[in-house]
Amino acid sequence: MTAPYVAITDTGAHDPAPAIRLLTEAGFRARVLGTSDPARIAAEAAGAVALIVHETRVDAALLDALPTLRLVMTTDQYCSGIDVAEAERRGLWVCLPPRRENVDQAAARALSMALAQLRRLSTERLTCFRSALRACDLTLGLVGMGPVATRFADLALPLFKRVVGTGSRLRSWPYGVTRTSFYELLATADVVSLHVPVTAGTRGLVGAQALARMRPGAVLINLSSPDLVDREALLTALDTGMLAGYSAGYSLAGTGHLHESCGLRNHPSVVFSPERAERADDRLCMLARHVIAWRDRGFPDVTVASPFPRPLGEALQVS
Repeated sequence: MTAPYVAITDTGAHDPAPAIRLLTEAGFRARVLGTSDPARIAAEAAGAVALIVHETRVDAALLDALPTLRLVMTTDQYCSGIDVAEAERRGLWVCLPPRRENVDQAAARALSMALAQLRRLSTERLTCFRSALRACDLTLGLVGMGPVATRFADLALPLFKRVVGTGSRLRSWPYGVTRTSFYELLATADVVSLHVPVTAGTRGLVGAQALARMRPGAVLINLSSPDLVDREALLTALDTGMLAGYSAGYSLAGTGHLHESCGLRNHPSVVFSPERAERADDRLCMLARHVIAWRDRGFPDVTVASPFPRPLGEALQVS
């Protein structure tokens, strides 16, 4: 019986040797192609059951050329190079490296970012002889009620006057959270926190139109991905005062703006608070373990697309 083939297209700064060793010891045939060229990948990854990519674009054309694929995995935490909707339509798994922090840590970080912005705004108001902002007078809005947002709601309910939410990856709605539509949430929440993955439907979710619907002077928290927010529209909203603050829970290294003069990075109303850094070679090993788990258990971990139907209400409903 031929060993299943795993192709690693490009690796960036990641060392592929530990992942190759892990896959080989588990009985796979693994190879580093060292390219992002679609034509070369189509030829050299022929017959592969899994494709691990770094910056390679995986679209319908490449998937057409690789009909034996069952898993597509990326080192990019934001899955920005993968056509997730097309992969899911074809019944493929799409996997990310696991987060370095657990649900409680991520929820606590989101709450700390929200409170830090409120404290900054209160300090500015006091210098102008205006009353300070208090969380107990404000509404918190959660976009995407997954495990992190649900835990965030638990922590925030005793502090905020009201917590509202939209979209759900859960079968049961969290107690104490008022369910509402996306645009109703934007119109009522003083603090809006994003907790949805990047898909074809959520990419650019918060653009000029959504920002215009937010309450004047609101705060936006983004724990998920820079691809959820239109950067130019965000900068305009911050510069005009329409948006009072923006806190990002992702690293600048994932935005492409780390080594440039970025208006968002240098803006006085913006705070970056990324999760703990990891070793450069960790992610490929994590993705290799996804492949092994898929073979042994029938499914990998940390998926953004799967061959199975989604639970009712899992998709974000923007209305």
